[in-house]
Amino acid sequence: MKTNPSADRRRLKARDAARPPLPAATVKENYVVAGGIRTRYFEAGSGPAVILLHGSSLAIDAWSTWHNTIPALAHDFRVLAPDLVGFGLSDAPVDGKHVPRLERRHHVSAFIEALGITRCALVGHSEGGFIAAMLAVEKPGLVDKVVVVSSGATSPRLGGNEDHTWQAAAAAAYNVLEGCDTEEDFLRTNARLSTKNPPEFVELLKKNYRLACESGQLERFKQAARKKDDTEYTQIQEDHLLPHLPTMQAKLFIAWSGCDETVPVARGIKLLERAPQADMHIFANAAHMVMIDRPREFNGVVRDWLGS
Repeated sequence: MKTNPSADRRRLKARDAARPPLPAATVKENYVVAGGIRTRYFEAGSGPAVILLHGSSLAIDAWSTWHNTIPALAHDFRVLAPDLVGFGLSDAPVDGKHVPRLERRHHVSAFIEALGITRCALVGHSEGGFIAAMLAVEKPGLVDKVVVVSSGATSPRLGGNEDHTWQAAAAAAYNVLEGCDTEEDFLRTNARLSTKNPPEFVELLKKNYRLACESGQLERFKQAARKKDDTEYTQIQEDHLLPHLPTMQAKLFIAWSGCDETVPVARGIKLLERAPQADMHIFANAAHMVMIDRPREFNGVVRDWLGS
């Protein structure tokens, strides 16, 4: 189907001018015990529940990822965004180890249960996309819509030498062993994940980096990085998730960054091929943190799809 990008932009501007994001002050910060983990989460709005799941990189949490998205979606939905186990101000695991994404989904499931939510949509960025899709496969009565955002933890490999470029880019962007020993090094390493790195986002990352050093998150990430294998990493979705996508009952939307060297568009298209019932949108001029680089466009597209 042909589209008119100029008309689409005018429509978004008119719609958003009439219905601007809620003030950040209307977003509440709360805590709940989920699966034994004291969990911080942000909440705003009312209506059908939409749960936003952040990814897994050093100093990332719910607010740094979704501070633009929560107020924008709260006009139409009850929006909840938890810090996952070991991230932000949620409890770290008692054994002092990083919780891998396959296990982290249990914390999300416990969070949903703790809040008494019986039906919801899940929006997951990066590793959060894997968790969202896994829960939709495992709990079809709970999850009715899923948005997977620029997720190398969900998309297939390309095969052969075609994977070398994105693997090298990912290794550079997430280099906690050599690129995160100081705040300056961390910011320089992390800068690859955004095309804009706006000041408010950078300030959040600075604050979270200091917290990561104090809480032991940096050391947990280093321990996990010493054991990481790129082939084994992508094998997780090949084994546990991708075979089930064609029959997944929840509606699926794939939101992809057009300029993400760590998860190129070709991998998003590969994911679409594994889930032919899905919709897809590619955001130009956006790196991995697409909701930071293109907030108005991202929020508008996701809000429209969730409400369709």
